[in-house]
Amino acid sequence: MKKHLLSALAGAVLVLSLLTGCQESASGQNSPVQKPEPDDFGVYDMAYVLSTKDEFLDLLEECVLESAYDYCMTMETYYAGEDSEKMVECVREARNAGKQAVLINLNSADNASACIKAAGDMKVVFINRLPDDFSILNENAVAVSSNEYSAGVYQGRYLADYFREQGKDEISYVLLRGTEGLVHTELRTKGALETLENAGFTLDQAAVIHAGYSRTTARDSFADLIPDLEYDCIISNNDAMAIGAITALENQGMDPGSVPIVGIDATEAGRNAIRKGEMAMTVFQSAHGQANAAVLAAINMLEDVDFSEGTECDVSGESKYVLYYPFIPVTIDNVDSIE
Repeated sequence: MKKHLLSALAGAVLVLSLLTGCQESASGQNSPVQKPEPDDFGVYDMAYVLSTKDEFLDLLEECVLESAYDYCMTMETYYAGEDSEKMVECVREARNAGKQAVLINLNSADNASACIKAAGDMKVVFINRLPDDFSILNENAVAVSSNEYSAGVYQGRYLADYFREQGKDEISYVLLRGTEGLVHTELRTKGALETLENAGFTLDQAAVIHAGYSRTTARDSFADLIPDLEYDCIISNNDAMAIGAITALENQGMDPGSVPIVGIDATEAGRNAIRKGEMAMTVFQSAHGQANAAVLAAINMLEDVDFSEGTECDVSGESKYVLYYPFIPVTIDNVDSIE
């Protein structure tokens, strides 16, 4: 953020509007940010288009609003859910409302090009969920996420060390997969399994559960399979599904700590599961870091400077228009130092 802009906006605050149509609240609850008086509007007027909701995305939404508040930006939220056409319509609504930039949490990786087209002259920042084709990105349409493959790598490294100490070279695993059609579902899975294979382990797939990042779906689907399954570990694309599996095991009188369960996100629930010995490890994905970087990237583009300036992100080796906020592996050794 430039000093002259911060100075000019010292008295400005965030305005959050939850209106009708695409701007329907995803949670049905009021924003935690207090609505200011109209005279306090910030210089830049932006929109945040949300997709589906889960525990991490709830936190990400909160952090986007907090970051907009910190930079004295006006930020309106638009909720598209799982409907790709509605997401494009939400982006179009934001453009017609005169927004200068739009942050987009994609509900489908292949919907990014249509969103860019609908944005018109608005600056576009894809946040958390990446397009499936980086070639569509440019100086006016960028992405801020974390290197999802590396999150899976951290899971794989932990499990490799664990089973190496046990003298095992064959691993039977249960995989809890997130929403299909999203880049990070594929990359998280690929990172974990390839890391184990590269470490010399032979992998046997005991079960794959398509739980869409949902704790409830993971719990119910896994519960049906437990009596007939033999497995050495549970690899989950996020913490919520891992905790669903933990609950299913506990409901059947089984100890979830008897096999390593690994997740991603390091939500508060996930960290508590590690403290209680129910989950072996997770990977910290900083909602605040991604949110702050995305808002700042939008401001940078509007100010015609390098969009990565001040974001604390690494530029992807695949595209100069993609920024990665670092992941951090979390175990019982460092769980209390992660916030």
